[in-house]
Amino acid sequence: MQTKEWNTKKEILETYPISSATYKKRIKNIDPTKTKFIPSKVGSPTRLIHHSILDELFRKRRRLSSKEFKQTIKWVRNHHWNFIGNIVPVSSSIEDLKNKMRFLFEELKTLQMEKNQITLYYATEKNPNDKYYHAHFLIDCATDMLVIEDINNKLAIICEPNTKNESRINLEEYDLKYDKDGAIYSSKEERYFYEVLG
Repeated sequence: MQTKEWNTKKEILETYPISSATYKKRIKNIDPTKTKFIPSKVGSPTRLIHHSILDELFRKRRRLSSKEFKQTIKWVRNHHWNFIGNIVPVSSSIEDLKNKMRFLFEELKTLQMEKNQITLYYATEKNPNDKYYHAHFLIDCATDMLVIEDINNKLAIICEPNTKNESRINLEEYDLKYDKDGAIYSSKEERYFYEVLG
């Protein structure tokens, strides 16, 4: 997908989980070379902001409050994650996966040094070849707090192991090669249920 060079306020609010008030606050001291105005058919000219500074200006934000649930997908797509993965248990319903992922979150919390150092996002999706479901997930944690082995040990409690023929557990570090694509894939609109824990 080609990046759009200049973006309107409307496009920015559709991409980032921020309010109009936050938008106004963050553009106060914008580099004048990164913004321009184009005439509007009615009213004031339309401000455009260059794509190169969008993430720097709008990506960072606090966790969502419960009343901001509609912003969840935008927040997930703009958050910085440490790990990405999925589990495909042999036969799981949506309810079963909710319980498994909440259990995983509680288990991961036992590894944190202080409270609120872990965020887990997960989404359930129907398996393509049977009536059961699998889950995609993203994990954010304090730097170097978790290693892949720790998470794999916890995943082994809630999901059957990989075999020569089937991949049941997939886990990777969320590195720069993913940019936002991993988070976008994990939060596709077709997901049946999603939740942010932490």
